[in-house]
Amino acid sequence: MIELLRKFGFTKNDLLIICFLIITLIFGLILEYAGWNDKKQFDYKESDSKFEQQINSLYSELESISLNPAQQNRLNSLKSYSDSLTEQKEINSLNSKISKVEKKININLAYSSDLQLLPGIGEVTAERIIEYREQNNGFKNITEIMNVKGIGQKKFEKIKEYITTE
Repeated sequence: MIELLRKFGFTKNDLLIICFLIITLIFGLILEYAGWNDKKQFDYKESDSKFEQQINSLYSELESISLNPAQQNRLNSLKSYSDSLTEQKEINSLNSKISKVEKKININLAYSSDLQLLPGIGEVTAERIIEYREQNNGFKNITEIMNVKGIGQKKFEKIKEYITTE
């Protein structure tokens, strides 16, 4: 093989570089597909909630201080802007979760990850749904999901258009 590459005009250094690149490619493919490189996505929820707590405590401190009218107006506008950002974040979170549900989820067959796409259903509730399903030989109709601890009438109203038993 080396003789063949030398016929094409490659030098010893060229061959070393090519070998290095091939070994690097193979190693990268092994890491990618062997599962050794566990890709964990950073969860920003905790840091976001700490930031929101700090902002709210700062607003509380500033409200206790006597401010002139211009400062008070600026504080009020910043507070309303902050509140609108928090509301928008909650709306976006709900919309992104709802948009992930492309078709109705069969609660008799769904995995925990599929159930977690439903609005208001987290990991614990999804596991409870699966546990109930296994203990009762599946759901006969979608209203039976309200027998699962953590799912009441309000939550059922949010998810009923996204679930089926068929």
